Amino acid sequence: MLRNKAKSGRSTKQGKVNGVALEDSPTRVAPLTSAKDLPPYGAQHRQDALWEGGNEALPPRWRHFKGGGGNTDYQDDNLVMVSRNRPLPGVRLDIPGPQLIPGCEWHISPLGRSYFINHNTRTTSWKKPVPERPAGSLTPECIIEGHPACIWSLACVGTSCNIMSASDDGSIRRWIRDGEPVGEPWRSDGGGVGSMAVCPNKTMVVSGSADGRLRLWNVEQDGVVGDPWKGLSAPVTCLDWSPNAREIASGSEDGAIRRWNPTTGRQIAPPIETGHVGVGDREDIRLCIKR
Repeated sequence: MLRNKAKSGRSTKQGKVNGVALEDSPTRVAPLTSAKDLPPYGAQHRQDALWEGGNEALPPRWRHFKGGGGNTDYQDDNLVMVSRNRPLPGVRLDIPGPQLIPGCEWHISPLGRSYFINHNTRTTSWKKPVPERPAGSLTPECIIEGHPACIWSLACVGTSCNIMSASDDGSIRRWIRDGEPVGEPWRSDGGGVGSMAVCPNKTMVVSGSADGRLRLWNVEQDGVVGDPWKGLSAPVTCLDWSPNAREIASGSEDGAIRRWNPTTGRQIAPPIETGHVGVGDREDIRLCIKR
């Protein structure tokens, strides 16, 4: 049925997305008859989407959200990968840089499944290409994936070596050593989480976000404590606790160090103007709270 529909000519939508014409209208071609059929190398031309809703809808298990700078990003929840381009057949989806190995591209099939093109081998694959590991190199004990955006901060918690990660996707996640997630992600409403620090007794976590506010989290109660702490005008880049857990120091992109009372969420003293373009080193702020 899909094949017959594909041969019927151009779509009546004339290649529009949200009412805006595409740069080049997609052509109707005989689509894949099964989601298991891999598009061949060299077949990455603009086509109409054949998933439910067509070009006007996102493929199954895709979602959109506001990314950095207020732009709309698109995430494939199957692969946990983010694209800045709306997913349509024939549109390259990978972000230039380290998202894929050189010579590879990320695309989506007309039936809504992500696949990858490897120009080095002139092949296509459902699986994301991974670089070959040099002979004699160390092999990681475990690779943990789950954040769709850059991870800015990590911490090991307790003797069990459980891991906490803070990401530009606006969440803090917890993991056990074999990569299994612990509970639900802690989600911040302040944009990307650029820094995080665990208190000495491992019961509390402080995080700093792109909106310039700090948030305190209770590990045992599995959630945020009170309202965000205000007083910063720039994204928070580093955090640290004093050894006695009575103070928290923050560094931010405005070049200032601030000291906080974790019980009240208020600043203890006026900001320390360092003269730096930004304070991004935990050692810089550790000197301010050492006891």
